[in-house]
Amino acid sequence: MATIRDVAADAGVAASTVSYVLSGNKKLPQATVDRVLASVARLGYRPSPAARALALGRTNILGMLAPLSADTPDADVDIFMRFVRAAMYAAQPRGYDVLVMGRGDDELRGDILADAIVVMDIRVVEARLPLLVDRGLSTVLIGIPDDRLGTTAVDLDFGHAARVMVQHLAAQGHGQLAVLAPPTERPGHELAYRRRFWNAFDAECDRLGVRGTFQPCAGTSDADVEQWLGQVHAVLPGVTGVLVLGVSSLPALDRALNARGLSVPGDLSVVSLAPQEQFETLYPAMTVVDLPGQAMVEWAVNRALDELAGALPGAVRLLPAVLHDRGSTGAPGRGLVGR
Repeated sequence: MATIRDVAADAGVAASTVSYVLSGNKKLPQATVDRVLASVARLGYRPSPAARALALGRTNILGMLAPLSADTPDADVDIFMRFVRAAMYAAQPRGYDVLVMGRGDDELRGDILADAIVVMDIRVVEARLPLLVDRGLSTVLIGIPDDRLGTTAVDLDFGHAARVMVQHLAAQGHGQLAVLAPPTERPGHELAYRRRFWNAFDAECDRLGVRGTFQPCAGTSDADVEQWLGQVHAVLPGVTGVLVLGVSSLPALDRALNARGLSVPGDLSVVSLAPQEQFETLYPAMTVVDLPGQAMVEWAVNRALDELAGALPGAVRLLPAVLHDRGSTGAPGRGLVGR
């Protein structure tokens, strides 16, 4: 394939002159322009997207930064792909494509072919932010770390979500509650939403005189959930209500309860935090507090592009929690008896 140097040699000009002709960033004699364009056509030269982006100073690409791996549960991947679709629908009318960036933090240390970045899975201490801020990229967070470094952020109000879920179960008479949480993150990667939910859950249980336990589950397998049920029973034997924060564990939880001869909500009340739209199909009888991923992603994408066009960064938007009661909670039942 012809290179820019081949074109320059054929046209008898410097490589920088070829770049100026193709980018239009400098006015040149028409004879020079014609000669360069003739060489481009004769040699079949096609500038690489990366080179063209560097020349123009704009890629018309919006990056979505979220760590994904082969170990990510299928349910979480399905949720994320819905977020990607929402980002595409928001970005395309504004002339932008979406690039999913999931190779990890080292990806930010090389060239980033994106004009703006939407960052997901925000940690309590967000080590990626200084790298993005130093590059001057328009950056919007879906989640709120301890220090935003002046960037814009949008999120569900996870504190409000925890309070709504506890209040819903307490109003039905439940006095002992457990949170089925995802696995604990490794040090330095603690997720911000999780801490906000946990702190609000504990505070609301104390305020209402309810006993509560926040218990991480090691994984999503039947064995993991069985182990989680044993841990909960050991800490609070009288648990009659479960708040599910890690929805990937729901199939295993359902199988474990069936094996014990327990029903929902007859014996155990369950309320989940998840995208309501998806749950309408997968779990039509599950009471859910909506995780409005589509609304958050659409707002984040539009805000990132607005800031790229000159809007000031630093805004914070928290979406309120909305509970949809579909019948998976009720008066306290037997709880986790029936082993």
